[in-house]
Amino acid sequence: MAKLVIREGDYSHEHTLDEVETLIGRSQKCLVRLTEPAASRNHCTILRTPEGWLLMDLQSSNGTILNGARITESPLKTGDTIRIGNAELVFKDDADDSKKVVDVREKFKELENDKNVVRYDIVKTPGGEEELQFRRTERNAPRRKDLQEPETKDTEELPPPQQ
Repeated sequence: MAKLVIREGDYSHEHTLDEVETLIGRSQKCLVRLTEPAASRNHCTILRTPEGWLLMDLQSSNGTILNGARITESPLKTGDTIRIGNAELVFKDDADDSKKVVDVREKFKELENDKNVVRYDIVKTPGGEEELQFRRTERNAPRRKDLQEPETKDTEELPPPQQ
């Protein structure tokens, strides 16, 4: 579940992002209400989309700052810091994008060009974390023994592969 860790002065609290749209600002209708004077009544919003979380500035007077840069619209990822005046909102998502990438990479990938084949594999580090490693081989280079198909004992001769 995604959430915002909100710090305004000495006050800090968390807000769970369980709505499709989370309005942020000073207005009574905002789900995340700020006391920061530099915040507009309807300052910005966070949208849950099929592609992930999206931060949108709502034409606020003082702007929405994401990781030090003023934005009008930007995707969010875990650890991103949103600044509205002196208020700081840190975005955290348990379903982090890096986990989604690992899920895709768990499936064997092979990219080819005219000369090289690149193979991507997920390996565990000594610390137990998953890491992406790749190796580049020349086209038509012999494959590693553990990646080859098992030898068959068929005596029937097969036609050469078509390309």
